[in-house]
Amino acid sequence: MPVPPAYTDEQIREVSVPVQVLLGARSALLDAEAVAARLAGVAPSWRVEIVPGTGHALPAEAPDLVVERILAFPGHVRAENATPKHGTDGG
Repeated sequence: MPVPPAYTDEQIREVSVPVQVLLGARSALLDAEAVAARLAGVAPSWRVEIVPGTGHALPAEAPDLVVERILAFPGHVRAENATPKHGTDGG
């Protein structure tokens, strides 16, 4: 029995920020190919990647790849380039 979608197509279309989706190719919780196909039709600007050899525990199975994708994603601010919210000069 297929799992109903967590979000409607309309809700997905309303997202106005960059989105990257990493899917484990052998996830037991979802059909990665079907999810990727749905997102390609509903939100073609989203980056969707199916990672071979991984399942639903993708961050534990391919941590280096996940970190690489996060650091390369648009809008990501590296700590050394971030402006601190609180000054350290006491004033």
